[in-house]
Amino acid sequence: MKAVCDFTAIKTLSDQGEMFPVPTCFLPMMGKPFIQHIVEYVERLQIQDFAVYLSQYADEIEHLLGDGERWGVKITYHLLKRDGKVEQRISKSKEYADDELILFCNAMSLVLIEPSHLEQPGIFMGQAQEDASITWRVCTKTQMLSSDLPQVVLPHLSVEDAPSYQKSVQYMMDNNGKGFIILGKQVDQGIWIGPGSKIASSSKLIRPVYIGSQVNIAQDVIVGPYVEIGNGCIVDEATTVIDSSLLDGSYLGKSLSVQGCLVQQNKIWNISLASLYRASDDILFSSVNEHDDSKQLQKVPFLSRLLAFVLGLATLPILLILYIIQRFIRNALPKPLTVVDHPQQPLGFSSVDSLKTSKLSILRRRKETQGNIYKHFWWHLIPGFWLVATNRARFFGIPYKSVEDFKKLSKDWQGLYLKSIPGIICEADVLYDYYPGEDLLFASEMYYTVMESPKYNASLFLRYVKRLFGRKP
Repeated sequence: MKAVCDFTAIKTLSDQGEMFPVPTCFLPMMGKPFIQHIVEYVERLQIQDFAVYLSQYADEIEHLLGDGERWGVKITYHLLKRDGKVEQRISKSKEYADDELILFCNAMSLVLIEPSHLEQPGIFMGQAQEDASITWRVCTKTQMLSSDLPQVVLPHLSVEDAPSYQKSVQYMMDNNGKGFIILGKQVDQGIWIGPGSKIASSSKLIRPVYIGSQVNIAQDVIVGPYVEIGNGCIVDEATTVIDSSLLDGSYLGKSLSVQGCLVQQNKIWNISLASLYRASDDILFSSVNEHDDSKQLQKVPFLSRLLAFVLGLATLPILLILYIIQRFIRNALPKPLTVVDHPQQPLGFSSVDSLKTSKLSILRRRKETQGNIYKHFWWHLIPGFWLVATNRARFFGIPYKSVEDFKKLSKDWQGLYLKSIPGIICEADVLYDYYPGEDLLFASEMYYTVMESPKYNASLFLRYVKRLFGRKP
């Protein structure tokens, strides 16, 4: 049997023309996008051949699912015009025999059918649902457009809208993830926590709760029930999160109360009100220490500059060797890189071209070292001693970004960068064993900007040393 997946009709949450940035089929359920759960569920029905029909978000879906090799299945993709109908195309296709049964599913629902349901034609509907998008069917190609098949009502998951998504998360958690492949370790009944996550001892988890990897939950936080926190999220002190989902890389500030919401960085969808709220910079950065934006680069403490000068002199032979490797062996010595200085006056209504910039001579870009702590030590820390000694950066902070990279950042990220302090070691260097994606990188830079203090820098230094010498921080 082949599965025909109609992934052409992808819905998004919209409020007066402004859209929540994540299509509903990509919303997370216990660590995975909903559409991935569909593929995995069908595979466990012993179906190995998938024909996936795409229209909008085609690149994103194909990138997520790939060729199916990781599940031991074969996925072939077919592009359809936006107004095309998959059922009509299948009914006329010569790829299927007239009596061959096909499992027909869609991206908005997951009807929990059993292997026995695949033996006879039928229409399988979600409980108390009449919408055709909440139905799957087993049929031949000649029955694809028929409504005369037996109808069976079964439990289902749905992402038709935000309330349906919320109920589906609750259903999956109440059933302890049964029948699904769940990422992360179940540390207790109804509590899942991914690797690298840190939860303060004074915080409280009210089951069921799913916490992804590299999550940081600060002091006096209440999480749950029915909360999903994505990878790399940060929940600051004294905040309460109930019946909500935080998508990867999101940050919640201090003393907030979030209930019944979807949070993607600074965009918040209120499920009960079906409305989108976009936090302004002043709210988003309310926990960041105030400083005079008109000031130029804050001076590096004298002792830090003196220490960096001594270390720079001591490692000068190593720096020379690194230069020779880069220049004559790799033949890839970069030209001086034009970077955006920080801190400085936020953008406002001015263009990026009006911002203050300067040139830095670097041996390798940070993306080239791919989050490897040892490569960071050789190619960023040792050359960076001279940035500290010459008052261009501190030991800890937010790395310089080139003008080109800065232009690619979201407006919120640009604002965060311009208010931050430059440093040669950043939070992500200590936190991740790989170069993080944009959401995780944004979250780590946001978190450092909030937490920055001599005490916190000292803890980062200890964690950096532990990672450098092979011990997990």
